[in-house]
Amino acid sequence: MVIGIVMILLFAAFFVVRKHIGPGILAVIAGVAVDAAFSPMLVDFFHSINFGLPDGKLKALISLVLIVGFPMILYFKSSRGGMFGILRIAEALVMAALITALLAPAISEWFAFDDLSRNILAWINSVRGIIMMSGIGLAYLDILFYRG
Repeated sequence: MVIGIVMILLFAAFFVVRKHIGPGILAVIAGVAVDAAFSPMLVDFFHSINFGLPDGKLKALISLVLIVGFPMILYFKSSRGGMFGILRIAEALVMAALITALLAPAISEWFAFDDLSRNILAWINSVRGIIMMSGIGLAYLDILFYRG
């Protein structure tokens, strides 16, 4: 249920706010790379200053900030507009599914998954490559169609 709620909330936010989604999607993908490269170092740093969270929860918090926090700041600061019609629905759905798939391990540190969440996550993971390529394609289209 948790995964479904997260995905619905993200979809609603992206669909209603109507900002340019291209930079946000590319920032999410960059956040994944930064998380993979620097997360262990950041976990060690926060342990050295006695942050007080266990490794799993600290790693989840760092992933949340890098994969969602910074990209959402960029998304909400982008200009109004973006895609229209069916492409608007598609890009909001792709971005919500992409973030949900990437954050599922972090979410599982804080919430227990039920059968519905595991089924949704299994489906998203089965089409994860398609979701990522669709997101990148929609991001480039959004950036190309941007009218300043």
